[in-house]
Amino acid sequence: MQTQTATSTSRKRAPVRKVAKKPLSKAQVNSVPKPVSTGRGAVRTLYKFIGEVPEAKGFTPQMRALIVTISEAKKAEINSASFTAQDLVALAVKKGNLTTNQDPLRIFRFYAKRLVEEGYFAKV
Repeated sequence: MQTQTATSTSRKRAPVRKVAKKPLSKAQVNSVPKPVSTGRGAVRTLYKFIGEVPEAKGFTPQMRALIVTISEAKKAEINSASFTAQDLVALAVKKGNLTTNQDPLRIFRFYAKRLVEEGYFAKV
């Protein structure tokens, strides 16, 4: 059996040049600032039910389910004067008022601003 031997060349290689880092475009490059926490978080925000149950017109079934759940809830289930989004959504799913393929908390987050603006809920 023959083995191959590596032959080295006596040729010297040119040193590798270091290229200065240049931006890909002439646009000014700014770094993105780190996110800053501005509040307690939407999940821990407390809401209060004002006490109005709307008529069936102009509401999606999911939004109406949230309002109906808090209006029909007993004091032992949830306090309508001070509740979090998680409490309301968990109760709505438990009672069967809110059925969805999405994350139920996402439904509340979508309608939270509208519920507050239209006067059904208030932030505590």
